Amino acid sequence: MSAQPIHQEPDPRDPQVIHDRLPDQVRAKFLTEYHTAVDGAHDLAGYRKLRELLQTWALLATAYSKPDFHRRYEDVRDGVGEYVSMDEVFSRRDA
Repeated sequence: MSAQPIHQEPDPRDPQVIHDRLPDQVRAKFLTEYHTAVDGAHDLAGYRKLRELLQTWALLATAYSKPDFHRRYEDVRDGVGEYVSMDEVFSRRDA
């Protein structure tokens, strides 16, 4: 009996996946923050910050991939409609 390969979705927190999903105009910002976090991850507390950074950027990459992202971003910025902050998203996830 031979094993068949199992298709697995890529980890959305993988830095390469995040980079590839981001629009060109924010990739440089991601890379700058990522390299800073990697440098800091040599410290134990820094590793946690790296993981949090990747989680945040994974969520941002998902948001950017939505066709109406820019309109929704402007609505949030202008206080139009209801929205959930990133802090609330993280607290719900961690609960």
